[in-house]
Amino acid sequence: MLNKRGREDTEENSGAEKSGMMELTTRSTSKSGEQPSGSKGAEEEAPIKPQKKFYRTRAHTNVLNANDFWFPVSPACVPWQSYFPIQYAQPDPSHAHASKKGHVVEFVDIGCGYGSLLIALAAAFPSNLMLGIEIRPKVVEYVQKRVLALRHEAASSGAVPSPAADTPPTRKEGEGDTKVPDYGNVWAIHNNAMRFMPNFFEREQLTKLFICFPDPHFKRKNHRKRIITPALLAEFAYTLRPGGIIYCITDVSELMEWMVGHLTSCVLFDRLSRETLRADPVVPLLIATDEGLKVQRNNGNMFIAAFSKRFDPAAPRAAPPLR
Repeated sequence: MLNKRGREDTEENSGAEKSGMMELTTRSTSKSGEQPSGSKGAEEEAPIKPQKKFYRTRAHTNVLNANDFWFPVSPACVPWQSYFPIQYAQPDPSHAHASKKGHVVEFVDIGCGYGSLLIALAAAFPSNLMLGIEIRPKVVEYVQKRVLALRHEAASSGAVPSPAADTPPTRKEGEGDTKVPDYGNVWAIHNNAMRFMPNFFEREQLTKLFICFPDPHFKRKNHRKRIITPALLAEFAYTLRPGGIIYCITDVSELMEWMVGHLTSCVLFDRLSRETLRADPVVPLLIATDEGLKVQRNNGNMFIAAFSKRFDPAAPRAAPPLR
């Protein structure tokens, strides 16, 4: 395997960075340093629920210079079992895109921030695996600690089913399911989605891709840093299944015009109508994220658009729906 660009990975499973795990703190076991026994020890070892005020960091990063990341040589080399130990304990051979180990990630939040959308999606779709990709390490550490704390709370309340009993419920397409959320279906990694998406995901693996309040990069010279460009749309289309959806939301009208313009001009995507968006259970979750609530408190406007990957890019295209 290669660790970083052109370098040979000299250690097998080389620690926390390779598995996408930031170094996570837990409560001390005891004052004397000895391991407590019984339920008291389990309680003291519970993951600490993080406070966002201790994980503040600068909002912007130069994505073009951010290349010093571990990345797998292929999606088969991603340590998914360390990200989703509950789901991967029980393989799902009935899944059309399942690996030999089990389930696969279907939802990806690019630039997941502090993970408010991921947590909401994990509760609404507990049978779907989802991954957040964030370029700021301090923010990723917060999300991972938050997920671990939620998993511990769910396990303590008895919400986590045994692996043998973990069978996906049947539900209609586009609807959330009624399975009790255990938050074992959500994780976040520190990486640059503008560089290494095909290294993590197989062709036509994803069903939903989220781009929420991305950096607008207002200066013309920085437009190449925007998350929606013709080159990146080709990579997103590669990872999306036919019928898979890209969701875009922002409070910057000029940026929304940019994203809609590029997605509309791409023959691989069709824009979803307003009626379709109104019936989509994901849309209210986009508005209720931390950033969405902040925009509402400031009486700002939010702009939402969604595009589905076409089943036949060579077929004639219908006229795009009105805004």
